[in-house]
Amino acid sequence: MPRHRLIFCLIGLVALLSAAALPALAQAPAPVVLNVGVLDAPDSPTARGVWLAIQEAQTRRALRLPDGQPFSLKTVTISRPPTSLDEVREGLDIMLSNGVVAVFGPDNGALAEESSAALATAGVPVFLSTAAQNAPRGDLIFRGQALDQLQAQALVTALSDQLVGKTAIFLRHKPSGSGAAEAFAEAARANGVVMRGGLVVENDLTDPSAASATAARLLAERPQVIFADGAPLQVAGLYLALRDRGYAGLFITPSAADRAFVEALPITLRDNIYGATGWSYTAQTAESLSFTRNYTTAFGAVPNALSAAAYDSTFLLIEAISRGGTAPASLAAALRSLPPRRGVQGVLNPSDPDGVFSANVSIFLTSQFGVPNVLVAFAAAEPVTPTPTRTLRPGERLPTATPTFGPSPTPTITLTPSLTFTPSPTRTPTDTRTPTPTPEGVVLTVIGQSVNIRTGPGRAYDVIGQLRRGAQVRLIGANPDYTWFVFNLEGRTAWVTSQANLVSIFGDVRTLPAIEPPPLPTATFTPTPTLTPTPQPLPDIVLLNAVLSPPVPAPNQPFTLTVTLQNQGQGDAGEFAVATSFMPGSVYSAAIVPSLPAGQVVNVNLSATVTATGVETIAIILDLNQQVNEGPSGEANNQPLFSYRIDVPYIAQGTIQVAPSTSVDLFGGTQDITYSGTDITPINGALVGLLAGLQLSQVHYDLLTPGVINSTAPIPQALLTPNTLIGIYTAEGKRGVIRVVSYNGPNIVLEYYIYQ
Repeated sequence: MPRHRLIFCLIGLVALLSAAALPALAQAPAPVVLNVGVLDAPDSPTARGVWLAIQEAQTRRALRLPDGQPFSLKTVTISRPPTSLDEVREGLDIMLSNGVVAVFGPDNGALAEESSAALATAGVPVFLSTAAQNAPRGDLIFRGQALDQLQAQALVTALSDQLVGKTAIFLRHKPSGSGAAEAFAEAARANGVVMRGGLVVENDLTDPSAASATAARLLAERPQVIFADGAPLQVAGLYLALRDRGYAGLFITPSAADRAFVEALPITLRDNIYGATGWSYTAQTAESLSFTRNYTTAFGAVPNALSAAAYDSTFLLIEAISRGGTAPASLAAALRSLPPRRGVQGVLNPSDPDGVFSANVSIFLTSQFGVPNVLVAFAAAEPVTPTPTRTLRPGERLPTATPTFGPSPTPTITLTPSLTFTPSPTRTPTDTRTPTPTPEGVVLTVIGQSVNIRTGPGRAYDVIGQLRRGAQVRLIGANPDYTWFVFNLEGRTAWVTSQANLVSIFGDVRTLPAIEPPPLPTATFTPTPTLTPTPQPLPDIVLLNAVLSPPVPAPNQPFTLTVTLQNQGQGDAGEFAVATSFMPGSVYSAAIVPSLPAGQVVNVNLSATVTATGVETIAIILDLNQQVNEGPSGEANNQPLFSYRIDVPYIAQGTIQVAPSTSVDLFGGTQDITYSGTDITPINGALVGLLAGLQLSQVHYDLLTPGVINSTAPIPQALLTPNTLIGIYTAEGKRGVIRVVSYNGPNIVLEYYIYQ
């Protein structure tokens, strides 16, 4: 065969092989879906904490098993909170039949104790967010927050001035209490508090008569301190009865950190209630602020310690899956081998021999509005502290803080081992870690690998050093928008960024004085004739188009927003995340773009399901974690807006011309309105209401409430000008809207839309 023909044949063969290989190369392996079970209802604190952590983790990076296989996570819940051991067992059967890799819950501490055997033999890792001291233990059991005994020791230590020498009594409500009262009694006795014993009651304390009888039994002991352990509404009922009977002593309850407790009290009785908690939503660390913001945005509710513990535990679970896979034994071993790191609650220690991740406790006193103001925060040991710490006196409040929000940093830093708690003379406690008071002032901790120290607030200023991961400095000032902070570096003013994925902040940054930036440095150089400096090419991610499918989704119907992005800059963009929160309901959705070369276009799908209707405008965040440096102009276009409508489908619609003295059936067989020639009147039980100031495009199903549509009175022609909108409930009870189009002589022309 001639040589040139051989070459052409080889080229053709290579082309065919390349073409055959392209589909395989272009199609990445689909992620394996791993189920995470929650032994509670979908809207329980633990379920919400787990769900939120999963969404954030999957937004930050692609999750992969040890063999490189990508994976995603999905929660499996039960319909309502379990109330008995049998219901816990039934829930576990549901979880295991769905092949869950781990189980969270239940939230009820007393039920967790009762279900110890069932949970300990589930065969998969079980994560408990409750602080109940006597909940199950085992190689596959992990605890998300500081246990009752440690919380009680911290409480008695912090309030020793108010407690020592006082007479106290405790109450535990059964079954909603979990043993915190008994833990308090033990710690109190060991520290000089005179305990008058306690009551364990089963009656419903939300019943005023039952609560009053219980309060009378407690007050017969003439206590100066009462500690109450139980569900928030049960404790609130008792507290009201005690105050009605004139009790004026100290009242302590962990439930005071729960908004349900606060909102059950009149505003005049919400202050001066003490308590201990593993975490409070008033905590001012960067991790806590971000978690609280994202939680309230997603669920419209304030998170509690259960939610925070579940959130922290879920991040640890995800990292353990990435290291050890899903086999229960190897997953538990990987979890216990994780180094300490910072979470929402503070320092987490996954290697704790008892499987208790957190030793963080906050002692609080409620404000006049029932807000748990932290008096003393006890925690595991931190990295090197820049200044000596001090122990706050009991009753002394930390400065009121104004939250500063930012994206949640990845909670991974290496920490020093925790200090040990000095056991009481009467008993060696099970949990021997000693809380360490939080640092004074506003303190910055480096959570990235390192961060540059500069002579001023910006990259234009010279680098004069670096802070490594784990380093802490006390801040002495900030620029006006709090994007850069100032600290003292060997007598020299040093500036450090506030970028949330590099540093975390303890304390209220708004207490820092504003410091005027130094003048920008000026560079003097003589360019050579042959070299011309060229700017570094930067990417620029822009939104080309956004399409919703279906165009008008219905409530509870999955939909997808496909956004088309282009890198219109000169440089390539690496991995970045695209995200939004769909309204109504702030349903979070995100996707990862592995890379986007200069000039290239990519489609990104953001999927969600919402439960209500609305006409909404949302921001599409094109670089969620600010991973791509696009320069000032590129960063300015990274939050384009998108408007859409979620609505119930129409069952009937059309345009009709109505003559005077004529009645009309819009849908269903029964006439709904009559037109007299001078007014429109609803008939046969129909109701109407004027939708003043609205356009048809702004109307949706949930807007047409009985508060808007409630009239049987005629609407006079003076109000029936063209484009007037009338909401209607038809004779059959269907919601709809009527628009006045025009008049044709004596006739009125109407456009109508009736919902299913």
